[in-house]
Amino acid sequence: MSQPTLAHRARRLLSLMLACVCLAAPLGAYAFDLATLQQRLAQTPSLAGKFTQQRRLADLGSSLDSSGNFRFVRGQRVVWQLERPVEERIELTPEAIVNGSGDRTPPGGEQVARLFLQLLEGDWQALASRFEIALAGNAEAWQVTLTPKAKALRERISSIALDGGRYIDHLTLHTPGGDTLAVRLFDQHPLSGDAP
Repeated sequence: MSQPTLAHRARRLLSLMLACVCLAAPLGAYAFDLATLQQRLAQTPSLAGKFTQQRRLADLGSSLDSSGNFRFVRGQRVVWQLERPVEERIELTPEAIVNGSGDRTPPGGEQVARLFLQLLEGDWQALASRFEIALAGNAEAWQVTLTPKAKALRERISSIALDGGRYIDHLTLHTPGGDTLAVRLFDQHPLSGDAP
């Protein structure tokens, strides 16, 4: 039996290297990071769905539960239509929080509204100036944890956690005093127009 020629060995080595490259390429192609997640969320500019919201108050040892539906238009607004325990319309824009009567509330509400919109949009670049951001999971089941950088913000927010898959499914905010705001978004679907 004759020994393989040098050319034959070189071809086999080249074939093996190509096979390794082909096997490795999909791993790189499916790398999941914050930029990929932001692009994924941005693919749906307008969403509608339902929500439940639970606000736990540590000092009172009680919780306030509410539910309703929402409409979200990326970069513009989210309309929070409370149905229980009371009916109320709240609109958050980058400039303000506006109630159903058209009143802007509360003082400084524009900062809260802007933060909430940035979270729903997955605008990690804007959020990174104020938070340390950690991503875990994959495209089907991911979790993002945001921890405030500045002391002034840490006095109001301990952490914010988001999780989801195609869309954001849960948002949980913890305060240093032990209060928690937990929002669940469900029955979400894209809107064809940018109706409020």
